Amino acid sequence: MARFGVRLTKSAAGDLDAAQDKMQIISDIGGLCDNPLPTGVNIKKLKAFNPPLYRLRLGNYRVLYRIEGLVVTIMRVIDRKELEKTIKRIRKSS
Repeated sequence: MARFGVRLTKSAAGDLDAAQDKMQIISDIGGLCDNPLPTGVNIKKLKAFNPPLYRLRLGNYRVLYRIEGLVVTIMRVIDRKELEKTIKRIRKSS
């Protein structure tokens, strides 16, 4: 199976710097290199986005990402309480 590259947007890099569980989040994001769509309840494809947007649940944080070819683009790393507001902003800008 092909190995995927991971790219962070500027927003995601800033979010990650501010996260309290930074090392655990980085480790879990690294797992997306092997399989960006692992089975289980921690991954969800969000509706009404083209190209598709996925949510990875990591404790109190949510990672929003897209898969483009062999590159996983991390859009945001946010606290779960900010998820709905962030999704609305992404939807408006898309």
